[in-house]
Amino acid sequence: MTITDISVNAREGGFTVMFGDKTGNSISVTLYNAATPGLTRDNAVAHARHLLLAAHDGSAGDGPRSKDAATLEEELDEGLEDTFPASDPVSVTGSSIPLHDPKPGR
Repeated sequence: MTITDISVNAREGGFTVMFGDKTGNSISVTLYNAATPGLTRDNAVAHARHLLLAAHDGSAGDGPRSKDAATLEEELDEGLEDTFPASDPVSVTGSSIPLHDPKPGR
């Protein structure tokens, strides 16, 4: 999307910034004064751009989508190593100790 139009509209408690392109597509970001200290009409566009970029590259969170593939693979390997005994197949062996004593009372 190539942004060709930006509008800032005041709303109760903040601003809505709308980014539009020449085909009519648009993306809007609503910013609230309580969540963005010092928010003004003049800096609302910069704050909105920052939020969109952070959402796009995943740097805004620490969830799985914000990590690169190599980091996720490494964490998976570590988790599998930590559960290694549980991941071994069950071995089938016979016991030489009987479950019931065939001659009780000896």
